Amino acid sequence: MEILCISNGHGEDIIAARICIELEKLGHSAIALPLVGVGHAYTKANIAIADQFTQAMPSGGFVRMDSRQLARDVKSGLVGLTRKQLGFVWNWSRDRPKGMRNKGTANGVRLVLAVGDIVPLLFAWLPSKFGGCNFVFVATAKSEYFWRDRKGYLPDVKKPFGGSIFFPWERSLMNSDRCKAIFVRDLLTAETLNRDFKLPAIYLGNSMMDGLAVTGIDFGIGEDEWAVAILPGSRSPEAYENWMTLMLCAQVVSRTIPHNVHFLVAIAPDLDIEIIGQSIIQKGWLRLDETTFKVQNARLILLKEGFGDCLHQCHLGLAMAGTATEQMVGLGKPVITIAGNGPQFTRKFAEEQADLLGCSINLIDKPAQVADVLHEILQDPDYFQEVSRNGEERMGEAGASARIAKYITENI
Repeated sequence: MEILCISNGHGEDIIAARICIELEKLGHSAIALPLVGVGHAYTKANIAIADQFTQAMPSGGFVRMDSRQLARDVKSGLVGLTRKQLGFVWNWSRDRPKGMRNKGTANGVRLVLAVGDIVPLLFAWLPSKFGGCNFVFVATAKSEYFWRDRKGYLPDVKKPFGGSIFFPWERSLMNSDRCKAIFVRDLLTAETLNRDFKLPAIYLGNSMMDGLAVTGIDFGIGEDEWAVAILPGSRSPEAYENWMTLMLCAQVVSRTIPHNVHFLVAIAPDLDIEIIGQSIIQKGWLRLDETTFKVQNARLILLKEGFGDCLHQCHLGLAMAGTATEQMVGLGKPVITIAGNGPQFTRKFAEEQADLLGCSINLIDKPAQVADVLHEILQDPDYFQEVSRNGEERMGEAGASARIAKYITENI
């Protein structure tokens, strides 16, 4: 089977690349079209990219959160790029090898794998509507948990238009005869789409939880000491601004917890570790080596590698990030979040993330409130067990990428 994978964002690219790896293990060939950016995740995974149809944009893919970002992207050629990308998908989807021109895509000659939100879904649906190939959709961006849980509706959250987090026009695209499977991120969402809208939604786990393997890195954390992950996000300049806010939160943590504290800072590949290092020194920390700093009862380590080890070993997270925060929650860890100025981690985004992830998230307005959160959770003997159960329910277990690839191979 030939597979065209369409995704629209850095986190979506990572998920899509993992699925493509598993598909290639099963004998399929995959080519990727990242709609946002140039597809570093695919390159790292050795997945072929239709790179003549890719371009980095100023927004980094967050146009839905800020109209000013959209305007900058339009000035940088977004409209022309989108037209060329859609043309490529149209031609690829409608192409047939010789001898197969009248046989459609039975037996899976070609398949579009759309990963993300309505944008890649629309890219997959439109050609299929006019003679293109079948498609499947991996819905990474939406969950019914955004507005309800298994007990009922969330307070202060408006019921979404049409009775589902997936709007009627999205459900219409997913209801196409050419859509052979909808892979959703949690069981509640699958049950809702199946029961209420008769859509072929399938829950096989959450691919976001794949790729977090432990490699055995020893961070030197003692048995009675605390480890706290700091997750500032992946895109500059926002991540640098987030980092300064999270440093203030870290200072409150070190003053509040009566133990030695180790802060493990996950630095995304596109961030400059030296810029962050200099900001730590300016706050009065002693630099022990290129990546390690110390002040009083606290030690801080900057990490370019070992993200899985970081999340597994930490007791708590301080975060202003999207995917990384969800992954930490999925591993059963509580996270303190604080809204920033965006374009990604705005107040609206932070509130929606808190709804999605439930009791695992403690959203605050200012760094000083970290102390209140710590006092509250440390005095609740059941909280960490509750967070562990909640993380598994909301985020699922690892292995979804392989299960999705297996399902596609055996059923499409």
